[in-house]
Amino acid sequence: MNSIIDFIIKRYRFCLVIILLISVPLGYYTLEHRFFNHIDIFFNQDDPDLLYYKRFQERYGNEELAVIVFRQKNIFTAENIDIIRRMSDSAKNTAGIQRVYSLSLHEKAVGKDDTITYEKLIPEKNLSEKDIETIRKKALADDIIVDSLVSPDGRTTAILIELEPIKDNEKKRAILIDIMSRSRSIAAEKKEGERVDLKFAGVPYVEVEMNYLSQKDFFTFIPIVFTIIFLIVFVLLREISLTILCQMNLFLCLIWAIGFFVLCGETFNMATIVMGPVILAISVADSIHILSHFRKIRMNAAGSHVSAVGIATKSIWLPCLLTSLTTGVGFFSFITGSIRPVKILGIFTASGVMFAFVLTITFLPSALLLFHKIIERDEKAKIPEATSNRKDISGLLLEKFGNATIAYRKIIMLIMAVVFALSLVGLTKIQFETNFMNYLPDNSEIRKDINFIEENMGGTIPFVMLIHATDENHSFNTAAGLSVVETVQNDLMKKIGQFSTSFSLADYFKEMNQAFNNGNKKYFAIPEKDRDIADYYEIGDPDVLGRLVSADRMEARISFQSKWDSNETANDIYLFIVDYMKKNLGDNYTYKITGLSSLYLDMEYNLKQSQRNSFTLAFIIIFAMMYLVCRNLKLTVISMTVNLFPIALTMGIMGWFKIPLDISTVMIASVTIGIAVDDTIHFVTWYRRNRKHGMDVNPAIVHTYRDVGKPIVITSVVLFLGFFILVLGAIKPTRAFGLLTALAMIFALAGDIILLPALISIFKPRVD
Repeated sequence: MNSIIDFIIKRYRFCLVIILLISVPLGYYTLEHRFFNHIDIFFNQDDPDLLYYKRFQERYGNEELAVIVFRQKNIFTAENIDIIRRMSDSAKNTAGIQRVYSLSLHEKAVGKDDTITYEKLIPEKNLSEKDIETIRKKALADDIIVDSLVSPDGRTTAILIELEPIKDNEKKRAILIDIMSRSRSIAAEKKEGERVDLKFAGVPYVEVEMNYLSQKDFFTFIPIVFTIIFLIVFVLLREISLTILCQMNLFLCLIWAIGFFVLCGETFNMATIVMGPVILAISVADSIHILSHFRKIRMNAAGSHVSAVGIATKSIWLPCLLTSLTTGVGFFSFITGSIRPVKILGIFTASGVMFAFVLTITFLPSALLLFHKIIERDEKAKIPEATSNRKDISGLLLEKFGNATIAYRKIIMLIMAVVFALSLVGLTKIQFETNFMNYLPDNSEIRKDINFIEENMGGTIPFVMLIHATDENHSFNTAAGLSVVETVQNDLMKKIGQFSTSFSLADYFKEMNQAFNNGNKKYFAIPEKDRDIADYYEIGDPDVLGRLVSADRMEARISFQSKWDSNETANDIYLFIVDYMKKNLGDNYTYKITGLSSLYLDMEYNLKQSQRNSFTLAFIIIFAMMYLVCRNLKLTVISMTVNLFPIALTMGIMGWFKIPLDISTVMIASVTIGIAVDDTIHFVTWYRRNRKHGMDVNPAIVHTYRDVGKPIVITSVVLFLGFFILVLGAIKPTRAFGLLTALAMIFALAGDIILLPALISIFKPRVD
């Protein structure tokens, strides 16, 4: 490595040209970044639940509904009906829309002679007041549309818009925004009565909102992190030229990381948007260590500018390499998880960290040499001050702090043990959250609209159950098969408060049966004879039937609309359904729960698996790497104990304060151990050097504070601020991740400059 550094110093212009040639295409790809948030991206493409959901979509159609709702004193007026009709027709004629359901498009089965026809609830004609009153009575008496298209009080109505399965997020956003814009224009034309205030909800709108917020957060974080790093580095180095070089290095690190990410075909989402600020916050540590050491050599007038660059780089490359590897391992360990965005974040952040190491030992020395005249001019005013006999104030403070830590080492260990114990109790209280609606900020218009709709109409998230007959004798060609569907549907609607509406093949045939019997409500029931069911299959709408039952009549679909809630509620519902179906379904039928709500719940299991697997892998690899640094098992165990401290404390806080593990906070443990160990490596490396120079344990500890204490504190502050900036984000998991990881950086700093020296002083591990 020293030979490589010598080559870089001799051929620094050549190195800068190579870096520039690599940076230009990566810069182009950086500008081509895109954002995409959809439930699919949170699963591996071979995930069995995702594959089953996709097969369900292929067989029964897309279940994702965009919902437009408005509330008036009376929906059933000529003007309001006209607004509903015009908005429905506008949405129906939009490219990318599969189906639209509304009061103006709803058709009622009517028996005529020996067949059934379907007539619109709202005829296409000028309506008299008497006509409108008749429509109102029919609508509010229709169990199928009450709570789905109209509220029981007749004051709220919904237009349900089913999108085609669209993977292009920009196209989907354009469609939804277009529908929103045109609907608002139509509503604004209302002349009589109160103004129409439209509400928009549904999974597609939540998706688009998450995409918008991800993009907004991305462009918010990076400029702020750059600014904060600039100020901190300038305060540390007190030289504008070195500070600017540090920023240039960080800029290249960012371009390489994001450019490589985009080049590999990846898009940003609510999980991966933290990659940019995280890489900046982590990458600055190596720059600070090299520039601090370089400045220290120059301020002591130890040799020429060129020799100072060489000495600084050769002294720092090994601990920087080790810290980069441990941080990279922390992120790369996400590869063992089941949530794809977390895996992608881990892979490309680990790559970015290694890019940062490469640039730090190539670009920084080369730039220091290229701009040596400017840097030397900056140094001239500082050297006289540095060469005086006055001691550095920060060094004196660190020495006193080190002596105090050694003096009170037993008390420190006792306090830390109590904190550990309380944290472990908190760990047992941790909850999980994968509901995207709960990720939206409280002031989000979409979230407010969803709350309004759930209060006045019902749920907007689909929950699907498929019931499969095990043999043809129990298929859904029979009254017995339809009765099973009806019983399950009715029981679950009664017993699960989160379900607001439902629809199934049983409902469709009950409506047809009533129509065949002159609209007599007594016949709103499943036909008793299998022959009648066969007739209804013949005269039913193939499009509707195709969405309710499989072509072989062996599988039937029940669709529920559920309200958004926590994972805990969703899990309770799932367990209740499993228990209910086990007791009541019998041996002739099996069932499968699918749909978006099911996928959200599956993500909880994936979160748990991801955290367990990634942290285990990270801990094992980092333990092995720490052993290579410490060269002593006792010192390695001490070091790893110190690095478990910030993780336990942070996770304990999550449990005590009911902060859930979600798509972002699941990464905290692995990220923390990967980053926290960096300063431990620097402290242990310099401590071992001092011990090898003949110092006793306690003097070696105190001297280590002077050697590396200041860069450790500064890099920890930078990391704290770099992560803390994420609290400015709009997406709740990002804010929680930023706050908790920022706290973990402070806890890690406390572990490295308080707990680690105290434990070394108490147990006195041998240095080989």
